[in-house]
Amino acid sequence: MTTPIRHAFKLAGLSLAIAALTACGGNDDPKPGDTSGDPVAKYIGSWESACYEDSGASAHLRADFTKASATGFTGEVVAYLYIGTSCSGPSVKNEKVFTHMVMSHDGTKAVGSVTADKFAGTSDQGSAKVLLHVNGNTLQIGDPDASKDAQGYPNAFYDKSMTRI
Repeated sequence: MTTPIRHAFKLAGLSLAIAALTACGGNDDPKPGDTSGDPVAKYIGSWESACYEDSGASAHLRADFTKASATGFTGEVVAYLYIGTSCSGPSVKNEKVFTHMVMSHDGTKAVGSVTADKFAGTSDQGSAKVLLHVNGNTLQIGDPDASKDAQGYPNAFYDKSMTRI
């Protein structure tokens, strides 16, 4: 067997073992939304991305946001990683995308033809300035790799979006 093929089998075996260990526990029920007129209301609830492929593997993201106040929310962003390109079969749950987020509304800004909400806060991964916009059941997220304005917020949206669960 060639070295790349052996490496792929080792990776597959490791991923399946991790998936078996992480499959138990946790509650994956969607979080309830918020129908109030508060600035954070439209973001509260659970969101999921489409399946994304990369280098023969695939993944999708899930975000769960809970209202903390009229202008703040807490939450988690989790990645589900799969071997293969179809986001099917056993997955590895990577809970270290954004954990223990605490975000506060910091105003709005125009991005293209929409008005986006700015949020500043922290997570276990550090401090962040995030740009969010909801159009119906679609959540757009500011691209962290885009150029930033004077306050440190992205000037463009990420090319992927999330859908309300």
